[in-house]
Amino acid sequence: MLYAQAGIPTYWRFEINPFKGCLAGEELPVLFAYALVTDGEYEQTHRAPAGDPVTLRSPYEVTFDPGALLPR
Repeated sequence: MLYAQAGIPTYWRFEINPFKGCLAGEELPVLFAYALVTDGEYEQTHRAPAGDPVTLRSPYEVTFDPGALLPR
């Protein structure tokens, strides 16, 4: 809510531990990306688990596998 009030256009959240709503077979970490929409709330734009490379275009274009972000 504070991000929306500040006008932050996008944010990413990474779940690195098991969580409620984790899909069967979904590997951690899971990226959730959100974008601020016109009504002042966030809309989820991406959900990407480890092993599933994702391309995000905002706030800049980047492609990565969420699983590559954690040390092995």
